[in-house]
Amino acid sequence: MINILQPPASFPAVEHERRIKVLLKTLRREKFDGAIIASEVARFYYTGFKASSGLLLVDVRGGEARFLTDFRYLPAAKRGIPFVACADIKRAPETGKILAKLTTSWKRVAIEHVLPHAQLVALQKPLDHVAEWVDFTPIASAQRAVKSPREQKAVRAAVAANDSVFSTIAKDLFSGLTEWSVRSGVRMVMNMLGEGEAFDTIAAFGANAAECHHFSDATRLAKGRAVLLDFGVKRDHYCSDLTRTLCLGKPTSALADVHAAVLRANRAAAAKIRPGMTGAEADAIARGVLEKAGYGKAFGHGLGHGIGLEVHESPSLSSTSKTILEPGHIVTIEPGVYLPGSLGVRIEDVALITEKGCEILSTAPRELIL
Repeated sequence: MINILQPPASFPAVEHERRIKVLLKTLRREKFDGAIIASEVARFYYTGFKASSGLLLVDVRGGEARFLTDFRYLPAAKRGIPFVACADIKRAPETGKILAKLTTSWKRVAIEHVLPHAQLVALQKPLDHVAEWVDFTPIASAQRAVKSPREQKAVRAAVAANDSVFSTIAKDLFSGLTEWSVRSGVRMVMNMLGEGEAFDTIAAFGANAAECHHFSDATRLAKGRAVLLDFGVKRDHYCSDLTRTLCLGKPTSALADVHAAVLRANRAAAAKIRPGMTGAEADAIARGVLEKAGYGKAFGHGLGHGIGLEVHESPSLSSTSKTILEPGHIVTIEPGVYLPGSLGVRIEDVALITEKGCEILSTAPRELIL
């Protein structure tokens, strides 16, 4: 039974301490003096503390981290991050002076290039003693991609909640409903079973399902037309993602044929994906099935993506991905066929890469007919 209307649970401090130790080991191996972590999601990953303002400084030589935030969050930070020294970041230009003082000996620094350009420049400007700035994003992405047992448990809970959302919504679909009303219903149930949506819910009927990221409108549900639902609920800060394509009543032969091909592609990938395989090799499994069925050119996106604190993370399952899959990666498997002006079908599950293959976490029915 999924708990209803419960606040997100936090991981114990030891989980975040371990992450910082792993980060320090990586930074030391790559010859960095330190790292400046400023994005909200990366700060949360390493500290477990949510705040709209803050900097996490990781000093390689000293083997320690320091969290700087403003007065709004400082008392809570000191309570919530006992394993890291917390201090007041104050206001600009004091922030620059504090950074310069704490990083005097740093010459090679890792910093997130995913930050807005203005923020990146503002962080770098007062540190004129730094000789080399290196993008930190690949380091953080690789570490976050391998999920710990606690993270795996959190994703499982999010996926279970998502399956429950699907079961609730699917049984209440009927002719005349608009895409917007279904989208609103999904979001309402998500707020009861989790922490709301991980991304904008997609409800697409008929020809609208041929638009991968269709923005739901007033189109009404009619019998025999495709119903594509793509949504993800968050639980304990972690995301889920699920797509199912349904039909109310008897489907057209075209819709039934496309759905059968996409389902074969989904099942083939689920059966064959394994650690040691590249993202491109995983993508090729499903792509080959759809090409054989004559729909290769209608599969315009990659097979899947990593999922965790964000709905799109490393690794990527695409025709260009060289990332090697390894145990602990959690990815989506979502082949799709899109025929503009006619119909679209996508079937998406969340999968955990294991020592021997992959475990499909999603359990929602994949059948076409309601």
